[in-house]
Amino acid sequence: MNFFRSLFRDIAIDLGTANTLIFVRGKGIVLNEPSIVARDLNTGKIVAIGHAAYRIHEKTHPGVITIRPLANGVIADYEATEELIKGLINKTKTLFSFGIRCVVMSVPSGITEVEKRAVKDSAEHVGAKKVYLISEPMAAAIGIGLDIHEPKGNMIVDIGGGTTDIAIIAYSGIVSGESLRVAGSDMTSEIIRNFREEYNMVIGERTAEEVKLHIASAYKLDTELKMTVIGINLESGLPEELEIDSVFIRRAMATPINQIIIAIKKSLEFLMVKPEVSVDILHRGLFLAGGGSLIKGMDKKIKEETKLAVHICEDPLTAVARGTGHVLENLENYRTIYVS
Repeated sequence: MNFFRSLFRDIAIDLGTANTLIFVRGKGIVLNEPSIVARDLNTGKIVAIGHAAYRIHEKTHPGVITIRPLANGVIADYEATEELIKGLINKTKTLFSFGIRCVVMSVPSGITEVEKRAVKDSAEHVGAKKVYLISEPMAAAIGIGLDIHEPKGNMIVDIGGGTTDIAIIAYSGIVSGESLRVAGSDMTSEIIRNFREEYNMVIGERTAEEVKLHIASAYKLDTELKMTVIGINLESGLPEELEIDSVFIRRAMATPINQIIIAIKKSLEFLMVKPEVSVDILHRGLFLAGGGSLIKGMDKKIKEETKLAVHICEDPLTAVARGTGHVLENLENYRTIYVS
């Protein structure tokens, strides 16, 4: 009996706009790859997924296109999403893996009924017998080790690639929250737009991501950073090098960062009718997860605006995946938090 059970896997999926992480019961996180696929336009077939597709992103000939099947944390291209999930799951197969028994997937807290159905269908179509959905901020809270069952307030802000999920959690439920469809990808888009408007230069998404990773900041740095960027001059049509600094990039990303902070304040204002939870948040501060929390000075900026202590969780990029995996391994203990 145990032998046959071992042939079927239980997996947890953090299906993100930028990256998808897969957790396998008993093994932990086994895969972390870009949420991107490459399709041959002549045959319609998917020719690459994950890392392989990202390597050719913005470098393909007219016969092949790269697609990000998720936008703002939800499915934008149903067929490509299914191919992405199927392909990434196949990468985690072992010699004696024959099927998937159970899948736990994280979703933005503001997901609609139609979007929920699309996510469930995508998991069922790759062979999952049972599918459970949990909200991303709840998964992040579990992943960073917060006890969501206790009757105390915890505030989590998960700044991902497509959404920023803000939630105040107490006693296994979300007291106040918002899923803001402004996040890391919007910051990248603003960097690209500002290069075009201020320097008459076109840069690609990959270059903008590199800039964001190396010199982006949400708060004034003690020593401002610089880097050289190569793009295309719009007037000459020729490649051009340009040295830019963190001041320019901070200014470029100001709008999406300010939108995130406004949303955090809005969630805190709701606590005026929940004074006991407010006390907990005041004492504990808020917890930052997701790739956006790694932007230099993001914690300082939020602290200055909210007057709360801000804690960046350990390994924020995997917090949701770790939490989703923990739920997978303790399904009975978390039945009250599933998204129906």
